[in-house]
Amino acid sequence: MGWIKDRLFRGRTAGARTAGLCDCCNDPLERTHAYYLPTRDVGLSQAYWESAFTLSKGMIDLLDEQERLRYFGEHLRLTASQRNPWSVCESCGEFFVFDRDTARDHAVHDSRPAGNGAVDPSGCVLFAAAAWEHVFGRWPANVTPHAVVDTCDLCRRNIHSQAFSFTVPPSRMADFLAAGVVDGPSVSAAGPGKDQWEMCQPCMGRLVARCHRAGIGSA
Repeated sequence: MGWIKDRLFRGRTAGARTAGLCDCCNDPLERTHAYYLPTRDVGLSQAYWESAFTLSKGMIDLLDEQERLRYFGEHLRLTASQRNPWSVCESCGEFFVFDRDTARDHAVHDSRPAGNGAVDPSGCVLFAAAAWEHVFGRWPANVTPHAVVDTCDLCRRNIHSQAFSFTVPPSRMADFLAAGVVDGPSVSAAGPGKDQWEMCQPCMGRLVARCHRAGIGSA
């Protein structure tokens, strides 16, 4: 399945990142409007994996089960192997939780962010598998399952053991709702015995990005 590499990365091989494109969505991107992120941040983002699998879902659905699992493993390996910084647009920046001012400075000066370089795929597999489950409705059979320990109070995504999750006090969530930086919740987390909002990594990434654009703190 060597065609995967060309389809996924379109020339984004080690030492030769395609200039002028977002490395997540492939849209044109000026460096001064980009964020530079290390591969570690990309691999640990369930939201990134969900986007990547959704973009390829039509093609993946045509594969048989064994081919799908090989695709999953190859995509994981290729993503983790990237040694150059990832150039990410404002829209795809919502997939990640990171210091935006520092990441923009690295992009403007074409410098390498801290922790840059290839990573061990085993450290990313949970986040890729959780995304696969979200997009395709089942956990990949070639990955050890992780128990579901909670659900996101905003989007109802499963939160698996060892995955990232975030808690937000009701008073702070009220501020976010008033500022319009979080979508109206589908469920109430402020009922009896519930004094925190539980948020998954994709929802938190989107919230932090919107807070940054609105000029308000997300902490």
